[in-house]
Amino acid sequence: MELLKKVLEINEKYSLIENSDTVVVGFSGGPDSVFLSEILKLMQAKIKFNFLLVHINHMLRGKDADDDETFCVEYAKKYNLRIFHKKIDIKSLAKEKGKTLEEVGREERYKLFSEVLEETGANKIATAHNKDDQIETFLFKLIRGTTLQGLEGINPKRENIVRPISEIYKKDILDYLNKNQIQYRIDKTNFENEFTRNSIRLDLIPFIEERYNNKFKDKVFSIINEIRENNKNNLLDYSKFIKNNNSLKLEELKKLSENQLKNLFAYILNKKNIQINREKINNILDLITKNGSKKIDLDNEYELIKTYDKIYFQQKQLKEKKISLTNDNEIEISSKNKNFIFFNKFKINIDIVQNLKDSDIKSKDKYLLVIAEETFNSGKVKIRFRKDGDKIFLGTHSKKIKEVFINKKIEKEKRDFIPIFLIDDEVFWIYGLLKGKVRESDCFKQKLINILITVEEVQI
Repeated sequence: MELLKKVLEINEKYSLIENSDTVVVGFSGGPDSVFLSEILKLMQAKIKFNFLLVHINHMLRGKDADDDETFCVEYAKKYNLRIFHKKIDIKSLAKEKGKTLEEVGREERYKLFSEVLEETGANKIATAHNKDDQIETFLFKLIRGTTLQGLEGINPKRENIVRPISEIYKKDILDYLNKNQIQYRIDKTNFENEFTRNSIRLDLIPFIEERYNNKFKDKVFSIINEIRENNKNNLLDYSKFIKNNNSLKLEELKKLSENQLKNLFAYILNKKNIQINREKINNILDLITKNGSKKIDLDNEYELIKTYDKIYFQQKQLKEKKISLTNDNEIEISSKNKNFIFFNKFKINIDIVQNLKDSDIKSKDKYLLVIAEETFNSGKVKIRFRKDGDKIFLGTHSKKIKEVFINKKIEKEKRDFIPIFLIDDEVFWIYGLLKGKVRESDCFKQKLINILITVEEVQI
């Protein structure tokens, strides 16, 4: 069979599916996913692997969507394949998250894929993108505006996601299924051309093929391959610029040319599934050259933040929040608290110690507070987050906490989440950053005690 031979060649070329793999297959019941499943069954005679199906009913097309789900379950039963299927109200989720149906659909799809991977011990995900999908994606991005990285189309392999039929035309897929009388489902919305991608498929490509070049799709795919090869040859070792796949040092970025920077960020955005366009890349380049802390939105999920010496990507829903383990914004530290208290995501240990000097405390997580026993018991020692105008007493003078944060190059997004310690509303310690002094007063004529305050960050 010619198509099987071609898919096996694609598989070997890109090392997609190998012996001992267990593959999670996105299965809509449409011609592409049915063809992929049929091909995988044939490939099992050559490669020793297993696969299972995953279907999501997006609840967007009423009875048609329910019939699709039924078809998929019966298909799996017929061929003794394991299937995971789930109904998800994509429309409600999109409204709740303020995202498009396509964005939320993709998120939920890959979320379910990941859950199935974990539950079954599978190691790869296979999607049924075909050659036409690649060409339509190329034209879609070209029309919208993107970079050379963005024009690579849909790669046959990306991390643990493989696309075994990505170089097979839709026409060949349909011919095979119809010739062999293999049933599949049709999504009628694919023939509605009010959506850009559908219009490209239904209007633009046929028009160019008929009017200018009937081999237009072949020409476009050749360009896609050239762009991929060019990008590969010009690819820097980007890993050395990225710390924890999240932050990049400005001093390293400034060594790169403008073109290298564009390729670097196109590469990173692509890895994070962030839509790429020239305006977005240019905004990032502008961000690098500006002074001070800045940030820009990349999409509904990510933002890019520039600090004094680095830039980093941050997921909006994972922004640090004031997670109250208590319901208080300000807590007293006194003998009433016994051994420890919780403040936000911090555990504050309170110990009365003997024969310990301030010079013995080297850790930034500890502070030796020498204080009158009566003052300590009165609840005048407190912990909270900063307020406008806060100053820390340093013995001979005071300094604004805002200046401390600026001098220590603390990102704006983190400043509101650093605990500060006070007596009578005067700061004597900024946790992890600066130890100040306690102002002398008449209370120091009383009996003094040594309080060792230790701060631990706890997992929420």
